[in-house]
Amino acid sequence: MKPAVSLQINLAPGDYQHVRYILPHQLQILAPQVDEVVLTVDTQPGKGRFAEGWQKYSGLLNVFLENEIRSSYNKARIVPVDYSNESMAKTAEYFFGTKSMPVKDFRGGPFYAYFFGLLSATNDIVFHLDADMLLGGGSQSWINEAIELLRSDPQYFTVSPLAGPLHPNGMLIGQSGWEKIASHTFRFSEMSTRIFMLDRSVFQTQKLSLTKPNLRSQIKAIVEGNSNADLPEHLISTFMRENNLKRIDILGSSNGLWSLHPPYRTKSFYENLPGIIKHVENNDMPPSQLGFYDVVDELCDWSEAREKLKQNRWWKRLGK
Repeated sequence: MKPAVSLQINLAPGDYQHVRYILPHQLQILAPQVDEVVLTVDTQPGKGRFAEGWQKYSGLLNVFLENEIRSSYNKARIVPVDYSNESMAKTAEYFFGTKSMPVKDFRGGPFYAYFFGLLSATNDIVFHLDADMLLGGGSQSWINEAIELLRSDPQYFTVSPLAGPLHPNGMLIGQSGWEKIASHTFRFSEMSTRIFMLDRSVFQTQKLSLTKPNLRSQIKAIVEGNSNADLPEHLISTFMRENNLKRIDILGSSNGLWSLHPPYRTKSFYENLPGIIKHVENNDMPPSQLGFYDVVDELCDWSEAREKLKQNRWWKRLGK
């Protein structure tokens, strides 16, 4: 008997500009395959880039979710992230066996919100993805195939769609530590919190450890006034290595399911996003995209973002 599955997606007000296009794209593919859709909306901004657009887009995001998403998907639940002491203690106990946990990570980015989202799901089998993830292949059987694989071996901790469209030579570009174990199937000893399926119940008996990031990141946290907490994916990857657990990336049958991640947020990206989504849904990919997990320049002009990064590095060298 197939277990019930929750699709859980993290949202924040600053995501609105891409969420209004990407969320319908995600739900069109995934909602028919799951028993519920949990949309967790962050309610406490971080710092720096994690606070951008918070006030400007908060109302627009709420209206969009109520009028466009809830009315179209009766499986959808919109769950504001609850930062009350009671909720944080419950979440900390479930995942870490502690009475409290950090609110944000050392960068000022979401930490508690990730775990709150997983715990908000009704079902233990949770398929999580971030609000900016693009999905190609369009398989309507991927969820069932992933569950079957997840349950086939106690070593398999997470299952994810293939990171990037299939490479003609069956390889992955820009990733390290992978081992090909079958056709279009890869094994890793670490995970990414961008997109994954897991059985949450493992944390009822085994707990993650709250650890600090490397020294440079600790200094960054102190200087910028952030929590001295490492990234969730680092904590979970450490847990996996300590328990000899694996992440499995699979394409699945037929056209399968694969993901793409847009690495920057620029005016060009927002303007061209509907066209980018159309290319992804039609499996119309340039050769440079095959096997690679980030959206490449041939799909979106990232020159604006790279120039901004160059200027920021120049100012830092000057000590500004």
